Amino acid sequence: MTPYGKAIRHLRIDHAMLLGEMAEALAMSPSYLSQIETGKKAIPSDMTGKVVRMFGLDATAIEALRSAEALSVSEFKIRLDSSASDQDKFIANEFAHEFARLTPEAKTRIQSIVRGEDK
Repeated sequence: MTPYGKAIRHLRIDHAMLLGEMAEALAMSPSYLSQIETGKKAIPSDMTGKVVRMFGLDATAIEALRSAEALSVSEFKIRLDSSASDQDKFIANEFAHEFARLTPEAKTRIQSIVRGEDK
């Protein structure tokens, strides 16, 4: 079971909701929700938002759920709109292809830059 699967199962149980009830509220089949909980199916892009609204989660719970989602996803997409420059496209492509080869130090530096901490 993935961290995300554990998190949504925990939320479901804490709110005394059966799998079928949660699946219906999320407009999906119970088997599909079960497969998401067990990590056999990918997390739909809109699921976390739906879960947040369904349970009225506070900021701490939202952050925990988003962290669990990030730890559970094995493939990420970088979306570029039609106005993206050639340089943006090149950088995104290169980053995707070279990420696994980056050192932990380089990843930490990139994280600092993305968070605006690298001044």
